[in-house]
Amino acid sequence: MQNLRRSGRRRRLSWSVLRLAGLGVTLLLLAGWAAWPGQADAIGGTASRLASPTHTSGTTTIQTVFGLRRTPTPTRTATATPIQTPSPTATASPSATPAPPPAPSRSIQSMVDAAAPGAVVTVPAGIYREAVTISKPLTLVGQPGAEIRGSDVWTGWTRSGAYWVHGTVPTFPASNAPCLAASNGRCDWPEQVFFDGKPLLQVAANPTSGQFAVDGSRRVVLADDPSGHTVEVTTRQFWIFGLADNVTVQGFTMKDAASPPQLGAIENNGHANWTLQSNTLSDAAGAVVFLNDASGLRVLGNDIARGGQEGLSLDNTTGAIVRGNTVHDNNSELFDTAWEAGGAKITHSTSLTVDANTFSKNFGAGLWLDMNCSGVTVSNNRADHNARTGIAFEVSHQGTIVGNAVWENGWDKPTSWGAAGIFVNSSDHTAVYNNVVAWNVSGITVLSEQRSDAQPVVDIAVHDNTIAATDDFSPGNRYAFRWLEDYSGMLYQTASNNHGLNDRYWYPTTGATSSRYHWTGDLSQLAAFDLTPGEHGGSYISTQQRDQTLTAAGVPTAQEHH
Repeated sequence: MQNLRRSGRRRRLSWSVLRLAGLGVTLLLLAGWAAWPGQADAIGGTASRLASPTHTSGTTTIQTVFGLRRTPTPTRTATATPIQTPSPTATASPSATPAPPPAPSRSIQSMVDAAAPGAVVTVPAGIYREAVTISKPLTLVGQPGAEIRGSDVWTGWTRSGAYWVHGTVPTFPASNAPCLAASNGRCDWPEQVFFDGKPLLQVAANPTSGQFAVDGSRRVVLADDPSGHTVEVTTRQFWIFGLADNVTVQGFTMKDAASPPQLGAIENNGHANWTLQSNTLSDAAGAVVFLNDASGLRVLGNDIARGGQEGLSLDNTTGAIVRGNTVHDNNSELFDTAWEAGGAKITHSTSLTVDANTFSKNFGAGLWLDMNCSGVTVSNNRADHNARTGIAFEVSHQGTIVGNAVWENGWDKPTSWGAAGIFVNSSDHTAVYNNVVAWNVSGITVLSEQRSDAQPVVDIAVHDNTIAATDDFSPGNRYAFRWLEDYSGMLYQTASNNHGLNDRYWYPTTGATSSRYHWTGDLSQLAAFDLTPGEHGGSYISTQQRDQTLTAAGVPTAQEHH
């Protein structure tokens, strides 16, 4: 069995913005393609010039210095409630769609540059194809229909044999992040192409319908005839890049960005008092949002979807509030989920509130708190249909996990320790209570793991939860509630004060011959489990009680077929 990533081996890339030549690695935030073709010719070896984009505002060059961040990448060979958006399919539309509307008369960057510090900048409806740098305190408000896109419309495609080609796409910084085998390496390819608004699937060569490739001259190669269709190619890494404290970004749709792994298409770059509110954010190659090294951060009521690696990432924050967001369908490029991928990953953060969010259908953990988070409240969230864990609390302290509804998680890898609705791993002084946990591979798992960064697992209290499960043990081992230890540690010692209390269980039958619980060993009978510190006052509930509890929590009353 294996758990989630051994988080102590993670590292983080600390971004210092330096407008000085020759320092660090230059990342080209292409605020408009019009300034790029001459440089692209030298890189890609082609003199093709692209059609004018919907909006341009020049090329912004930002120098960066890379320090440590999170997991090291191994060497590889080859509060408003947002609206849930459907997962895209990587196929070409069978019918033509109209071209995007005309360009706005002003760029957002020009509005920001002209504004006084502390101003409210209202952005009219329109598609703004630029990367915006905010270097002063202000509030940026998008009117309905205001969009920032990191892509440009490409026209003038050339037929070449069975394909259509056009170039050149920028050369983005190389990535050696670990990919799942099913990715076929594409998690390290940040290029993106959208055909009538739908993403095409990137392949190494010889694309078929619904796919694209990038050839050795950095030309985009399509199998589908682009005639009469809108083809957008991502040319920028970021939508918003922060160089100031006290910034609010509200009301925008933002999509299409070649953000690097572990970094976001929106970055505060370590600046404090940032608020992202009521935005619809999607289709970034790495993370959609990355906020770090600051206090007073607020992520409120956003729809965050289809991050190639993950939707939301926070690191080294104090007092952050993440509330009312829908984080769904992330890790679309199939990064290794044991490394860092899925819905939301939060590390090194204190006095954190994660409340009333939905984490759904992410390929990885729905919500993963890791690496010395402390003083965390995870409350009133919904975590469902995530490939690995619903809610994970790992190598962290003083957590409160309360009032969450967690169902249908862990089915991608049911033999993993982390295939659970709620997973508390190598953490201490944490309470898990009043949660509704149903139809996961395992309900609640507390693990004491032998690892260099592990905390003594002490003062874990799990109580007053409702756990619904079945005795279907194929393809993995199913448990309602288990306390696990992979070495002779402190988990089961009386002085550690780890205990369960008054949890309620539903199974199809109250009698069992297979294991449902674990404390020092597997147990099939609740009465035997109730004699251990792992549970006191545990009870079975009726089907009627199950249905009342699950329905009140908005959880289906029956398990899906697996």
